Amino acid sequence: MTSNIAESLNAVTKYARELPIVELLEYIRTLLKRWTKEKLLKAKGTFTYLGFKFNKELDDNRTLSHKLGVRASTDYIHTVLDGVSRYIICLENKRCSCGQFQLDGLPCTHALAALRHMDESFEQYCSPYYTK
Repeated sequence: MTSNIAESLNAVTKYARELPIVELLEYIRTLLKRWTKEKLLKAKGTFTYLGFKFNKELDDNRTLSHKLGVRASTDYIHTVLDGVSRYIICLENKRCSCGQFQLDGLPCTHALAALRHMDESFEQYCSPYYTK
């Protein structure tokens, strides 16, 4: 373990140093690009309510939820239409007829559609096990 940046780069580029100069510079450029991207993703995950993995899963579900139709029955009970399928969501009990909401502890695609329809955020509907 060393704090000297030159020694760290020498260790990483040990095999690439034998390449011609253009390929060496390209290798170093892609290496630095990959490191920057990894650090950026890690930094973005620092300021979210959930962990990075679970936040990504919710983002994917949120994208899918935009295609669904929602009908409100009461303040907490909604019917979500997904083509010919219908799902009943009870936000008060954190339940969905698909079973995913109560199984995962994270709002499923149908629950996120209902939350979007109500203009509510998803944070209070996530299990505390997924929070930071």
